[in-house]
Amino acid sequence: MNNIQNNETKKNNLRICGGEHSVVSLSDVYQVAQPPRTFREKPNKRTGELSVSHQPISHKAIIRKTRSSLEGAGFSIVDECHNLARDGQRYFGLFQVDHESRVGSDRGTIIGLRNAHDKSFPAGICAGDAPFVCDNLIFTNTIKLARRHTRNILQDLDFTISRALGKLFGFWHGQDQRINAYKQFDLTNSQVHDIVIRACKAGALPKSKIIDVVDQWESSDHPEFWDRNANSLYNAFTEVYKGNLSVLPNRSEALHAVLDSEVNFDIHSHVENTLDMEVFENELVEV
Repeated sequence: MNNIQNNETKKNNLRICGGEHSVVSLSDVYQVAQPPRTFREKPNKRTGELSVSHQPISHKAIIRKTRSSLEGAGFSIVDECHNLARDGQRYFGLFQVDHESRVGSDRGTIIGLRNAHDKSFPAGICAGDAPFVCDNLIFTNTIKLARRHTRNILQDLDFTISRALGKLFGFWHGQDQRINAYKQFDLTNSQVHDIVIRACKAGALPKSKIIDVVDQWESSDHPEFWDRNANSLYNAFTEVYKGNLSVLPNRSEALHAVLDSEVNFDIHSHVENTLDMEVFENELVEV
């Protein structure tokens, strides 16, 4: 049985968004109207015309373009979940993907999409993973690309998406090496307590969830994480993360920074040209 067939029976539970987001059907997302573009108040001094200040793109367009890029690169979409907030103004989508070149793994790969009509954040794409045993989704800064809603977003979006998806193979390798490093790093309870506090200060966890993480460390809901190592602590955090999708990318990034430093792991030594960029009118700017 090849990997794609195998993963048809191995699906992550993507319906874990919680927070302000509500799980909806794809048709519900497609029915959200794209707002009109807005213009600057003062005309261009050279042309006398009003320049575009905000160019929305429909949620439907970013979904279709991502799906097309995935299929064109040989990825299969194992499952998907779509979420809306603020009366449809904010969209966050999750796609579990696989590829025939991906060897069997105990984690599913998740592509996250986001788009906003209310100027709250740029259109973006990121990658993450979730163990099949617990569906604890976490994103990584190995792949994180955003595009502001300015004049040329429609022309740039295909490039933006394709550039991010082209990094998926490196992401798989880097995340495998990260998990291995975590598994090989044993921790005592006193070390864990210190790490949890540092992670909270770094923005990986709100103060109200400190005890929840410690409880998961001391008695995980999943026997697979009863080993006393950094990977078990990692999953204690991600178990607590369930239910607040909108803040997950930033908290994921903060957690990786703390744990990578603790185990002396450098993602850049395993993944060539990690992608953490924002696009400004045909230019890539590191963020």
